[in-house]
Amino acid sequence: GGKPSNQKQQNVKGERPTNKNKPSANQPKNANQPKNTNQPKNVHQQKSQTPKPGVIGKRKVFVANVPSNATANDIKSPFMFCGTIVNIDVHSQKNIAFIEFSNEQSATTVLNAAKGGVKFTVQGQTVAVYEYTPGKGSKSSVV
Repeated sequence: GGKPSNQKQQNVKGERPTNKNKPSANQPKNANQPKNTNQPKNVHQQKSQTPKPGVIGKRKVFVANVPSNATANDIKSPFMFCGTIVNIDVHSQKNIAFIEFSNEQSATTVLNAAKGGVKFTVQGQTVAVYEYTPGKGSKSSVV
């Protein structure tokens, strides 16, 4: 009676590969999913670390309480140690100025210094330094 038992084993063996194929087909998908979720995280980290050349706002700082008769050179002096200044936009009627640096790191240095208690003075008057946000300027001009 050994022949019938062999036939049953063959049937069982025949069924097993079809069951094994389904989980194994799912396994690579599951294995790939963590890799896919990690890749976007790395991309986002790289984006935050490397500034985009087109984003000027990150390289600018907003200066308030500027003396009304201050010139760009007056404003430039106290901020030169933080980095290379590309442009200074003075709005003497509003007592404000915008300083654009050659890179984001220089602007960050100024902001960190101001937060750390460093006083920037223009013509003997202490000025306030803030992070530049493009939205504020455009809103005030529209209103």
